[in-house]
Amino acid sequence: MEASIKKIILATDFSDASKEASNSALLLAQTHNAELKALHVFAKTKWNIPSHDYLAIDEVVAGIEEARQQGRDTLKELAKSFGLKVETIFSEGDPGHEIIRVAEELSADLIVLGTHGHMGWKRFTLGSVAELVVRHAPCAVLTIRPKGK
Repeated sequence: MEASIKKIILATDFSDASKEASNSALLLAQTHNAELKALHVFAKTKWNIPSHDYLAIDEVVAGIEEARQQGRDTLKELAKSFGLKVETIFSEGDPGHEIIRVAEELSADLIVLGTHGHMGWKRFTLGSVAELVVRHAPCAVLTIRPKGK
């Protein structure tokens, strides 16, 4: 039985590592004549508000909305830069779990994502989206490290 790649999800956080992954995902989509879907997960957990800042909640909400819209716009620009039809998916939540959920929902054949290449204590304290995805994804996962790592 031959494995085929027909649906690729590029998970991006717009970092340098994600830019490298974007190039690989595009090349794979072209080579396999596969659908390419660009996914960005807006992590609301980054916007935890300390209780003493509740008085400025309107400003915080406006900032969250602005960041959310910037994420949508950046994702569309990335997709447009590929020069082929790419569906964009903007999701919110925990990035690792959302990537896995979307891959399951879309019956993806491959997930491509960048990894920051953190090791040891830094990886432990920052967590690893790539590691979670590799361990729990319903399909193959290609992780791309930034050049020089």
